[in-house]
Amino acid sequence: MAAPREPVEEAAFARRIDPEREPGLSPEQRRFMAQVERAQRQRVLQRRLRSRNVLLALGIGAITAGICILQAGPG
Repeated sequence: MAAPREPVEEAAFARRIDPEREPGLSPEQRRFMAQVERAQRQRVLQRRLRSRNVLLALGIGAITAGICILQAGPG
């Protein structure tokens, strides 16, 4: 039978490290952190642009369909 577990302290949450204020980081670690942050910002920007492009395409399609319907006229 397994021994009862001891109560565990609360889990530590991730905290953002400011490379400028963190004294123990090497220049290589600072560059790596900057690279990771740049990649994260790039992914967010691409997602935002993709959404904008989809909405723009739908808008252009709606306008084109409206023009075609109006030019076809009745009958």
